[in-house]
Amino acid sequence: MTGEELRRTRLRLKMTQAQLGAELDMHKNTVARLERGELPIVRTTELSVKYLLVMRKFEGRRKQK
Repeated sequence: MTGEELRRTRLRLKMTQAQLGAELDMHKNTVARLERGELPIVRTTELSVKYLLVMRKFEGRRKQK
């Protein structure tokens, strides 16, 4: 996952950097640095973000029923 992909996913989740940071247990500045490519995005962070995306979709489906 690139920084740009992280940013697009965060926006798709309708989250601020602070909100995503809270979900991932990291500071909002760390999220900003990841998005700018200043820090590498480790696999566990990538998987956690993808998990949030899947869970958001799942919750949306549950509300429709």
